Amino acid sequence: MDRVEVRECSRWPCLALAGRKGTYQITFTPRTNESINNVKSDIHAWVKLPFLAKNQGPIRVPMPRETNQPLCRYLTSGCPINPGVTTTVKKSVTIPIQARMAQGNVVVEVSIKDDRERILTCFYAPVVVA
Repeated sequence: MDRVEVRECSRWPCLALAGRKGTYQITFTPRTNESINNVKSDIHAWVKLPFLAKNQGPIRVPMPRETNQPLCRYLTSGCPINPGVTTTVKKSVTIPIQARMAQGNVVVEVSIKDDRERILTCFYAPVVVA
């Protein structure tokens, strides 16, 4: 079973301070039959912005410098990952200052993919930006 931890969060929604770093750790077991040579991450936020129409829902916004990012150096096992082997990624990211523009709660989406664009694991986290 996959497990997610965010060091700075003791409960959800997590309080994230714009301009500060946050560290997430994901432990997962790839469900593939072959070794995975490269792993990358994408981080997006689902936000409501003040300049959008009132009836428009949240939009998906990429986190600056956090899309299509190589992850092998952040894995406890490094790359390649062998089939069925549990590994952990631990990475720190900086919450962009622009995140203060979001209205209300934000949902952060983190996905980890292999070199063939298959999603190995993902999670959604409710966040309040201050």
